[in-house]
Amino acid sequence: MTDEGTDAQRHASARAALAAALKARLNTEPLDKVTVTELTRDCGLTRQAFYYHFTDVRDLAVWVFETEVARRVRAFAAEVGWADGLVRLMLYMRDNRSSTLGVLNGVGQPGLERFLFRQMRPITEAVMDQDGGGPARPQDRVLVVDFYTSAVLAVVLRWVADGMVDHPYKVVGDLEIMLHGAVRESVRRLDARAAPGN
Repeated sequence: MTDEGTDAQRHASARAALAAALKARLNTEPLDKVTVTELTRDCGLTRQAFYYHFTDVRDLAVWVFETEVARRVRAFAAEVGWADGLVRLMLYMRDNRSSTLGVLNGVGQPGLERFLFRQMRPITEAVMDQDGGGPARPQDRVLVVDFYTSAVLAVVLRWVADGMVDHPYKVVGDLEIMLHGAVRESVRRLDARAAPGN
């Protein structure tokens, strides 16, 4: 194995160890109370190793959140049941409330919105493809995906802001009711508008 490959493994291993230490700490204390000293002691790394990878604990929390959320989205974007995938994503956010809220505080609402929008776009595309496919014109496809991604994201962010109280099954069930047929109708209308003679 090359030195470059070994370095990459070492870096990945250090990040994974710091992530595991942070998640363990967040089970008993809020993010703003977790220190670099505690984390490095917990996983046997030096402070220098921590600062090589992350600027502070909040930066680590954002990385953990984004990595885990992105992995979950990739896992279920290809699945048939987009709703089940969205429920799992929301359950992850609720089960990891401290890091979810820590990320909100760290990157702010606009940063979280941009990140989740990018991650949730594949879900919306899956909804459209399951609902009969997208519009004929590529620009209309982008319009439909972006519109419904924004709508789903608004519901998820409202759920987070309200304390993640409602069960994700209920939230996603409501979304399914609203989206059922709505995406197909949007596609039909855009294709009708784009048809020759209109």
